[in-house]
Order: sequence, then C-alpha cells, then structure tokens
Amino acid sequence: MNAPYLKSVAEENAQYRAYDFIKEEILSLRFKPFDRLSAGDLAAHLDMSRTPVREALSRLEQDGLVTREAAGGFHVRHISLQEITDVYRVREALEVEAALEALPHVNPQFLQLLEAILEESKTFLDPAKYAEFVLVNRKFHAEIVKASGNSVFERIMAPISDRVRLVGAMLIKLHASRQQEVFEENSTILDALGTGNAAQVEEAVRAHVRRAREHAEQLLTSDPRRLYFDVNQII
Repeated sequence: MNAPYLKSVAEENAQYRAYDFIKEEILSLRFKPFDRLSAGDLAAHLDMSRTPVREALSRLEQDGLVTREAAGGFHVRHISLQEITDVYRVREALEVEAALEALPHVNPQFLQLLEAILEESKTFLDPAKYAEFVLVNRKFHAEIVKASGNSVFERIMAPISDRVRLVGAMLIKLHASRQQEVFEENSTILDALGTGNAAQVEEAVRAHVRRAREHAEQLLTSDPRRLYFDVNQII
C-alpha cells in the first residue's frame, strides 16, 4: 500500500467527518440559516486542512443545505414557506404509503422497538432539548419506513427527512408545546399500527404530517420575522 493511497483514504475520511459535523450543526440549528460558514474556521475547529472542509461544503450545497456565495464562500441555506409546503406534501404521500406497506410486517418486536423510541423521546420533552427530541422523533418514523421493506422509500426519504428535522427543530424551538403534541401524535401512530387497521394507520400518519405543516404555515404567516426563513421567497 503506497503513501498516495493512504493519503487519499485519510482525506476522504476527513471529508466525511467534516460533512457529518457541519450537517449535524445545521440540522440542530446550532448553525442557523444565513450564517456564514468559514472553511478556515471549520478546519481549525476540526483540526484538519481546508480541502476536506471545502469538499464537504460542496456536498452540502448539492444536498440543498448550504448556498455558495458569489465571492466563493458559503452560508447556511434558508428555506421558504413554499418549499416547506412542498416537502410536507411529499412526506405525507411517502410516509402514509410506507406505513401501509409496513403494516403486514408489524409484530410484537417491532411495536416494542417503536415504544422504546417513544420512551426515549419522552426524556427530551424539554424546550431546551428540542434538537435531541426531533432527532429521536425522526428515528421513530425512519423505523416505520424501514419496516416497509421498500429500499426506494429509504433513499427518497433521506433528503426529505433532513428538511423535516430542520423545520421540526425550528417549530419546537419557537412553539415549545409542539413537543408534547408530536409525542402524542406518534403515540397515536403506534396504537394504530398495533391494531393492524390500515384506515387507522393512514389517518394517524396523515394527521401528524398535516399538523406539522399547518404549524409551520401558521407561525410563518403570523410573524415571519421570528422564523429562519426567507420571507421574500413566500408565494
């Protein structure tokens, strides 16, 4: 194994580490929309060269989470109300279908897994722990998608899940009572899966997704200055 190969592996690992770090900071709102992202500062923080950080930022630009500036730098990308609406409509269609496809595979072990995730999310029912709560909430829904056995759902849902997590964190940070509502809505979904009734499952999943979309729309239209969205992009 020669030195150039070792170097390329090390650089690739550094890029993955930088990508994961920056992405997590964005999705947890520690890096907020419109915040500038300095490759130099990030490289110093991560104790690596600027090259893997720049490559990570380019990947995140492709993911739609950062925006490249005219001068060559980057900042955290905003998200418009129209995009939120579009994302939640697609999410509703996909998660309802995934839940219905998962239904024949529901067994006591799967229900116990979802119940354990719900119990974990319960420990984060605290406004100060909104990021942790939303992360566990997405795990709950990801397990349902996974149970469908449809790998296409998992691939399509990945970028949608990132945006849902981002918007969810924004909503709960600004509307703390949404945490308890989400917990209760997920409990309803779990109960519906336990019944094996397709109509109940569909109703529970649709209600959860639509309620989240309504919260986003209501908060933004009532006081757009309080949210991290680009008001000029609202249609």
